[in-house]
Amino acid sequence: MAKRKSNTTANKAARAAEKAAKKNPKIFLAVVAIILVIAIVAGVCWYFFVYKKQADDSAGTGGDDTTQVGGDDKDGNDDDGKGDDGDDDGQGNGDDGNGDGDGDNDGDDSSIGVGNLADISSADLSIHFLELGVSNAGDCVLIKVGNTEVLIDAGAKSKTAPTQAMLDYVATYCTDGVLEYVIATHAHEDHIAGLVGQEKGNTRTGFLYQYQIGTIIQFAKSGSSSQIYQNYKAAVEYCKEKGTKVYSALECVKEQNGAKATYYLDEAQTISLNVLYQKYYETSNSKENNYSVCTLLTQNLGKTSNHYLFTGDLEKAGEESLVQSNPDLPHCVLFKGGHHGSSTSSNDVLLDKITPENIAICTCAGTYEYADKPTAENPNTYLNTFPTQEAIDRMSKHTKNIYVTTLGILKADYSTQGFTSMNGNIVFYYGKGEEESEKSLKLWCSNNTTVLKDTEWFKTNRTWNGVE
Repeated sequence: MAKRKSNTTANKAARAAEKAAKKNPKIFLAVVAIILVIAIVAGVCWYFFVYKKQADDSAGTGGDDTTQVGGDDKDGNDDDGKGDDGDDDGQGNGDDGNGDGDGDNDGDDSSIGVGNLADISSADLSIHFLELGVSNAGDCVLIKVGNTEVLIDAGAKSKTAPTQAMLDYVATYCTDGVLEYVIATHAHEDHIAGLVGQEKGNTRTGFLYQYQIGTIIQFAKSGSSSQIYQNYKAAVEYCKEKGTKVYSALECVKEQNGAKATYYLDEAQTISLNVLYQKYYETSNSKENNYSVCTLLTQNLGKTSNHYLFTGDLEKAGEESLVQSNPDLPHCVLFKGGHHGSSTSSNDVLLDKITPENIAICTCAGTYEYADKPTAENPNTYLNTFPTQEAIDRMSKHTKNIYVTTLGILKADYSTQGFTSMNGNIVFYYGKGEEESEKSLKLWCSNNTTVLKDTEWFKTNRTWNGVE
């Protein structure tokens, strides 16, 4: 009975509505239209303020579209097709609890955003670790701040440096033909050969000849008598004749003869290049590497600062002096791994002080260029190829964010057959993408952004004993 009564009531209401519609059709249609608009507005409000918010919260996006760098190369990197012999397993390197063993590491919650090649040129600051285009260890680092460029070293071998790959890369970012600063850390071939270059007509192909150089900051001492060092000195004299200012690191730290300890790279004076003192600028040492010029790049971000440290091939005695002479040496978001990952450098005395978040190593990994080949009596010498197990063990106490430019390809007799990219050209830059509202430190690599410990080469040749 209740159901029949309900149907009767509904029928009466329908008939009444039909009569009203026939009697006043315009009013009826207006009422229906108003009801439809109210329903649509209510639906839109529910979608944006209830449903979408719940969906976003459950996805954990928080509005920040910055992913974490890992093995999965889905960031639009300019992959040149060369493999890295790595295990691209998609593992991220975000909040990994990187620490220095005592819980005081400022980088414990560090993460780095995935970069984009198109955003590098417009970044506030970019630091480029170049692949040299050869199967040799060597440094070449380009720093760019606006229209100001700093070149730190240019290896690797006198007969090949600078390679066309190096020349083309620097030309991509230094478009005005002027390198405002060139830093020659020490007199070894794998750091200065590309500054000199090959004879070509009445000039040379090196950077000191091909670019207008504003200021050269060079090592204060050397025990070298090599031909490349003689050629380097001639190149410096050539620059002097063209108006280049030339200072030693010692003159810089003591601010003598017009040199400065601090050079600002931008008009706002928020990014500074600081020459750090260490005693082997004025004290002799049997290791040429300990004469290396050390520089700290500091980026003032207002309430915080980012610090980036470059120490050339400085070895343990030099690192000890650097720390003792600079008690306020800060935590660093980036450290150029000393001496291509050699066991002689990147010692605890320095790493425990700077607690690096990211480490970039310029080398051709796994070659026996500076290591003895394995024998039946001594089968473990492979651990001494760059980057060495010993250096990695010390670095891994602080971070797993270790990146390497190049990987060697070996023959059965351990001689070098060739090379391929590991990470390739490594670029850390501070900027943002078109759809991002805030700037941050990002990483872009020409091959991939796989951390060293996740590569196949590492899994075959090294052991990870550090933070996860």
